[in-house]
Amino acid sequence: MFNKKLSYSISLSLILFLIFFSIGAFTINQNSESAEILLQTLNEDLFNFINEQSPPFMALTLFINNFEASLLLFAGGATFGVLTLLVLLANGVIIGFVVEYAIELQGTAAVAAGIIPHGIFEIPAFIISSGLGFLLAESLWLEYKGKDDAAEYAMKLSKIYLMTVVPLLAAAAIIEAFITPQIINIVVQGV
Repeated sequence: MFNKKLSYSISLSLILFLIFFSIGAFTINQNSESAEILLQTLNEDLFNFINEQSPPFMALTLFINNFEASLLLFAGGATFGVLTLLVLLANGVIIGFVVEYAIELQGTAAVAAGIIPHGIFEIPAFIISSGLGFLLAESLWLEYKGKDDAAEYAMKLSKIYLMTVVPLLAAAAIIEAFITPQIINIVVQGV
């Protein structure tokens, strides 16, 4: 029963993320000026800071940033899922926006090289966190109706978060700091 609910919740999170991602990607075609402003802001605030760091410090910074975002997705379930949905929406739209714009500028191969190596760990971590957040929201709703113990259920969800999401985020941060830049260099020089 629990595994089935978890699978449905993760599937719902993936579908929502893909919808929000598509909205972001579609929006770029309608307003490229906004994309340039967003990318310039990201470049100045985040990318420059990360790129100026040594790979170990960069991995730690990436891990902390992604841990905070995934924790917000999970704990956002305590708002009956509203915060989880909003964070998933914002991340999906921004990622879709940035990916589509980057593809236009640098091509699919360069963008894939910059996303796939660590994204195969990072994106599932966010989707699983969202799914856990939605299950937490459901549990709170059921407790409100007198049908569940949300605190006990939250402990089960927390265990899954710690055993699944945190290792995925650690792997993603290490790969993004140490391996992704090398793959990007290979692809960009080879293109």
